[in-house]
Amino acid sequence: MQRLGVDKETLTNVYQEIQPNQLTVNQEVTKENRHGQGSDRLPWFWRFNSSGNTHEDPWMDEFYRVNWLKAKAGWQRWEEELSLVQHEMGWTVSWFQNKKDEWDRRYHQATKPGHQAYAQ
Repeated sequence: MQRLGVDKETLTNVYQEIQPNQLTVNQEVTKENRHGQGSDRLPWFWRFNSSGNTHEDPWMDEFYRVNWLKAKAGWQRWEEELSLVQHEMGWTVSWFQNKKDEWDRRYHQATKPGHQAYAQ
């Protein structure tokens, strides 16, 4: 950038050193349901807007639109997962309640004291 004649103020305020951890493949594509997915942060060079006006940069608009859609899809997956877990919890409680009622019925139908003790 210095060879291209960029002034020192722009170099220090706009451009940053690219770190090796910023050069990794986006794992939302390769590992969609990995742990810690929500803590991802885009490296500065993906958020950098050379025109200075975010309202007139179609590439950045598309980039943010796609990221927004990915985030929305992730939110919808978690919302569905929450609904499933809540229903599964209800089914589990119902199953145990059914087993309790079944053994209560066996207790009351038992004719021998040993059977009643076992059902209790």
